[in-house]
Amino acid sequence: MIENDERARNDSGEYVPEHTEEAVLEVMSPLEPYMTAEIADELGWSRRSAYNVLSRLHENDEIRKKKPEARRVIWIRPE
Repeated sequence: MIENDERARNDSGEYVPEHTEEAVLEVMSPLEPYMTAEIADELGWSRRSAYNVLSRLHENDEIRKKKPEARRVIWIRPE
């Protein structure tokens, strides 16, 4: 049985990412510290999805990452 997949596609027929870096940057104020859960809740995403996007932004040097404890991460958008 084939299910009707209503996810958005681009002109090439590829799926358009639902969890984008731009969406995260829009909700982050510069120099304000954020926890992964705060970003996830604000965007209505799972924490894993938010963490993955935040990690990509950090890898691209678009946000900073602080790890004050073993299981806690703080994300900061520079000015």
